[in-house]
Amino acid sequence: MKIHPVTTFILVLLAPVAAMAQPARAAIETLSLDAAVRMAVEHNRQIQTARLEVDKADADVAISRTKRLPTFDVEAKASQLLTPVDFAFPAGAFGTFAGVGPIPAVDTNVSVPRQPIYYVSSQIAQPLTQLFRINLGVRAAETAREIETQKVKAQRLAIVNNVKQLYFAILQTRSALVANEEAIELYRELDRTLTVRVAQKVALRGDALDVQYRLAQEQLTRISHENTLASRKEQLNQLLGRDVRTAFDVDEAARVSVLDIDLDAAQRRALAERPDLQQARLALKQAELDRRIKHAERIPDVSVGVSYTSNFNIDIMPKNLASFGVQVKWEPFDWGRKRNELTSKAHTVDQARLGVRDLEDRVVLEINSAFRTLTERRAFLAVAEMAQGTAREKLRVKTTQYQVQTALLPDVLQLRAELAATDDRYQQALLGFWTAKANFDNAVGEEVSR
Repeated sequence: MKIHPVTTFILVLLAPVAAMAQPARAAIETLSLDAAVRMAVEHNRQIQTARLEVDKADADVAISRTKRLPTFDVEAKASQLLTPVDFAFPAGAFGTFAGVGPIPAVDTNVSVPRQPIYYVSSQIAQPLTQLFRINLGVRAAETAREIETQKVKAQRLAIVNNVKQLYFAILQTRSALVANEEAIELYRELDRTLTVRVAQKVALRGDALDVQYRLAQEQLTRISHENTLASRKEQLNQLLGRDVRTAFDVDEAARVSVLDIDLDAAQRRALAERPDLQQARLALKQAELDRRIKHAERIPDVSVGVSYTSNFNIDIMPKNLASFGVQVKWEPFDWGRKRNELTSKAHTVDQARLGVRDLEDRVVLEINSAFRTLTERRAFLAVAEMAQGTAREKLRVKTTQYQVQTALLPDVLQLRAELAATDDRYQQALLGFWTAKANFDNAVGEEVSR
């Protein structure tokens, strides 16, 4: 086979351009679904925010535990009188005693001059009976931390499900673009054929205009698909916690093997592991702890403590005072306030218990619905696969006929476009199945590592 010299010259000129374009194509990342999921779990900002809530809950637990320890209070005051203070004590103001006489013996004046005075007081108190209520508060704080931990798991599941949905949506759009390109090539070939036939006056101009109209429609559809694809890639980048302008491509969806799902086992796993259900149960536990804390408020507050006071530049008062004692604080009459508050807490417990039961039923319903959708998608995928095989066989027969000049090129192109549409429907069915599988996994509440 001889190559025309002009063709050789053109190939030589285009070779450097092709060499420069090759690294640019290689630089585009091919992002697998597993890699996207791992990246989202590690870098998604919503998940990171939820983890910070767990750290805050850890700090709250530490704060609650410090309430078991003694409290230290120190108070210092510095002041000065604006006017002198005089005290007058007449003779015998404090009584007259045998053998001693009147106290004071004569009229006495005591003056406090205008000078700075200082007052320092410190106290150490250890709660005793309050420890029961404090320990309940620590358990409540730990329960709140567990709730935040379950929220992180729920956020992870939601983000992973969103990543999967967007990933499959990108694949669907890309598949639609492939079918659209096949249709554009068909209409372009038909347009060229009809242009020649209209010039030869063996075809109507209206047919040529109709083909041009359909070609314009397909080109508009391509623009719409390209814009949709770009938007979905930006959204996926945002979920992955990276620059939304990062260029990447996605892998093909895996073919479906026979799936054997034990619905009863999935229901049991969901009832045991679903983060939202765990949150509801922990909320019930928290409500019960709140009720017990409110009930413990009826116990008198008993503390033991040591206090020390120092006075400076106050001649009429002792310089230092130290004391040790027990402090009791109790409210014997509250006009029914504590009883009503306890009743309100009990109602909150009942509401939380009913919420757990209702959520358990809704979880089972959600799993059953997702499982039925999954089986329907699997059956639809089998039908799409059969249609794809039929279209491929028709195209093979028509191509053979064209090769022996018993079929026209437009007929071959028409079947090629139909095969592209059938392939697109198969891809849509395949990706619809994986979307249903992702929804089922999310309903079960499986960890992302499974």
